[in-house]
Order: sequence, then C-alpha cells, then structure tokens
Amino acid sequence: MSQAPYGPGPAGPAPWQGPPPSGGPSRLPTIIAIVIAVIAVAVAIGAWFRPMPKPDTPAAKTYSEQEVADAKKAVCDAFDRGQQTLSVTGSKVSTNPTDSFAIALNSRITINSVIAYWRATLERQPATASDLTNNIKSLIDLYQDILFTVLADGIKTDLDGLYASVDDLVPKVTQACK
Repeated sequence: MSQAPYGPGPAGPAPWQGPPPSGGPSRLPTIIAIVIAVIAVAVAIGAWFRPMPKPDTPAAKTYSEQEVADAKKAVCDAFDRGQQTLSVTGSKVSTNPTDSFAIALNSRITINSVIAYWRATLERQPATASDLTNNIKSLIDLYQDILFTVLADGIKTDLDGLYASVDDLVPKVTQACK
C-alpha cells in the first residue's frame, strides 16, 4: 500500500504542518519580563547618578509699609507679653518647699510657653524686619538653652552666662520695637 487513501499523492514536499511543538509553555513572557527588568535597572542607575535638582527659591516677597508696621507691632506685642509673663513668673518666691517646687515647675512651663508663643508669632508675621526676627530667634534659642540647662541640673556658671546673654539681647529687641 504505497498509495494515499484517496489516490496517488502529489510528488513534492508535504504541505506545511506549522512549527514543531516546543514541548512547554511559551518563553515570550519570560523574555519580556527580563527586558523590562533590565530597563528598570538602567533607569534606576541613571537616576542615582543624576544631580539633585536645586530647590526652587522663591523671589523674596516685598511687603507694603503697612504690612511691615503691622508685623512689627504684632511681634513686639508678643515680645512684651512674653517678657511680662517671664518677669511675673520669675519674681515669685516662697519659703515653703512645696511651693518652691510648684514655682520652679511653673517657671519651666512658662519659659516653654513663651518660646512657643514667640515662634508662632514670627511664623504668622513674615513681614517682620529681619533684624527684629533674628533677635527674637536668638532670644528663643537662649531661653531654650536656659530651659535645657535647668532641666539637666546645670551648674550655676553656665546659667549665669546664659542669663547675661539674655540681659544683653533684651534691650536690643526693646530698642527695635520702638
């Protein structure tokens, strides 16, 4: 039986039957995943060596004379109120040990509160003159140093130096507020 079932077959190659079976799933998804991973690594390396962008520095905002005057008044009022609060709290004394502890605790709370109040006022008043702002910030730093020194049971000479710095700076702020 050399003949095909329906008669003699063509005398040439057999018709195309398609690709031979691969014996497993397609490799195309694996190749695509590897290509994507290589691209991701290349992008990551490129981003790593790219220089950091410079932060946008907005142009200095100019303020009207009225805005500057209002800011100065608000900051100076806050300074006066804080100084008055510190003065009243610092002048309290007692011979009763229980009262002494309460007075010391109250003084520490007052210093911390005044620091927060001055910072908040400066943040709300960006039109404040830079010299006044810098002096208030220096005073905030000094009072914070005093607070930390007191809380750490610092020595008297350290506190005396900080108090002297405050005594030098307060008249400068007072003068700037006139």
